[in-house]
Amino acid sequence: MSIQAITKIVAPTERDVVLKIEGLGVRYPEMEEGTYTVRGVDLELVKGTIHGLMGESGCGKSTAALASIAFRRSHEIITGKALFEGKDLFAYTDTELLSLWGGKVAYVAQSAFQALNPSLTIGRQIDQVLRTHTQLNRSEITARILSLLSDMGVPLPEQAIKRYPFQFSGGQLQRVALALALACRPQVLILDEPTTGLDVTTQEVISALLKKIAQDDGISILYISHDLALLKSIANYISVMYAGQIVESGVAHKVLETPKHPYTRLLVGITPKFSDSRLIPGIPGAPPPHSVLDSCAFAPRCEHARPTCEAGAIPLVAKDNCNIRCIRVNDIPSTPPEGSSLARPITSSDEPLLIVDQLELRYPGATFLSIDKLSFKLMRGERVAIVGESGSGKSSVLRVIAGISAASDGYLSFDNRRLGLVTNRSKQLCSSIQLIFQNADSSLNPKHTVRKLMRRSLTLFRPEVKQSSYDRCILSMLSLIGLPERVLDVSPSALSGGQRQRVAIGRCFLAEPQLVLCDEITSALDVSVQASVMTLLAELTAANGASVIFVSHDLPVVRAFADRVIVMRKGKVVEIGTSDEIFHRPQHPYTQSLIAAVPDF
Repeated sequence: MSIQAITKIVAPTERDVVLKIEGLGVRYPEMEEGTYTVRGVDLELVKGTIHGLMGESGCGKSTAALASIAFRRSHEIITGKALFEGKDLFAYTDTELLSLWGGKVAYVAQSAFQALNPSLTIGRQIDQVLRTHTQLNRSEITARILSLLSDMGVPLPEQAIKRYPFQFSGGQLQRVALALALACRPQVLILDEPTTGLDVTTQEVISALLKKIAQDDGISILYISHDLALLKSIANYISVMYAGQIVESGVAHKVLETPKHPYTRLLVGITPKFSDSRLIPGIPGAPPPHSVLDSCAFAPRCEHARPTCEAGAIPLVAKDNCNIRCIRVNDIPSTPPEGSSLARPITSSDEPLLIVDQLELRYPGATFLSIDKLSFKLMRGERVAIVGESGSGKSSVLRVIAGISAASDGYLSFDNRRLGLVTNRSKQLCSSIQLIFQNADSSLNPKHTVRKLMRRSLTLFRPEVKQSSYDRCILSMLSLIGLPERVLDVSPSALSGGQRQRVAIGRCFLAEPQLVLCDEITSALDVSVQASVMTLLAELTAANGASVIFVSHDLPVVRAFADRVIVMRKGKVVEIGTSDEIFHRPQHPYTQSLIAAVPDF
């Protein structure tokens, strides 16, 4: 069963409020006077409750969350107040803040791998936090570490404490980061997309645990997430951010069941649902780069905008126990956006492009098989999704097909050619099989411009293209992936997460692949960017007839995209079927449990 939403909300008293944010503003030193990244944000984190914070990438959620605990990145200028235990955090000294962070106030970053020290075992990292902020003795610290890892679902805690971050999967690392944050039983916990890399069953367990901890220990949690269904199931209150301002806030189920701001309505409408295999395209346009204080920031993207919306500052107005930043809140119809089926390749071939037969993979030193006698065929133009919990072997399958890892046993062929390691493959074969990684931040060289990144694909895989034609090919691809020409001469760090993933997809398709391997490519994206990226991937593969193997934890997205679904557990296939069969008539108990664990929106 999915976690049930909290529906009974009692109005907080002044004593219940643990962290009170008043008029929060954030601006960077290089910004013009009067220009802000975040402006006028008011939030109250109530004891024992979870406050969800949602909105598209670039809307200021993470910036506001970090600023609310007086953490400055790039020397931001922070204004307003953040009252904790009767004192403004912005008045704390550096020594006081260092004593506070990790103890009474904890934070979990979206990228656990970047947040954890790669040179220390995870046991030692949690040990350091407990020694700094508690009076526990050595045996009590060890017991606390093992208990935390066990609660978070980290396998074999006694062995895990001796391992380094790079020896864990992305989902396991996120659990470790949560254990680290909860080590000292903080009063305030800031979570920035904490379950992004987790499968639905683990996500359900972690979310239920966080909900229980909040209620039992009285922890106040600020939960940033793109997953609206998850927020509906776990949050007491929700605030929606756009362009650095709160545009709607209130009790969670009211905001998500009867959204009143046009922006919130669109976010709710484009969230993929099991009940409908169609995918609604993302919201056209993008949030402005900074707060808009003299008009409605959403007006350029809003179909309901009128000249009055851009004639002055838009205040928050109260309606039905919610606060909404919209002057047309009383006369906008609540018609949901229309969905459409994703583009499909036109192919009549029944010949398999890829044959996987009794494939096995055992990593050096491992006592178990990561892939255990896997067999399936992939037809030309077909889209197959692989789903299952973290550690089930999904990404390992992609690594073997891509030639990054060598199979221990079994048969693997592509277009009637046997596949081995990538070092033994021809350039033509390498161009035919392309892998798009989960994290575009780490897969795109930060020292190269977008132009150089995309040129690299042509240099390696398209010898028939002359250098004089490189820019023409790249500009054509930019048009297809929906990016402006101005991004060519900037580094990936200057782009949003969705733009970086589009660059990764464009670089992949410049090689003209026949098989595209996608490893959790939408896991870190908000619902609008996710929808546009999936629409883009469907259109590009439909245009060139490429087959796709799509690894994902997001089952509603899989439902909309995949022709067939492979369900894996502990390296083995437990069920294979069409998308309709898997999601409407699952046969295996494990498949049934996966689907039941998806939060019901």
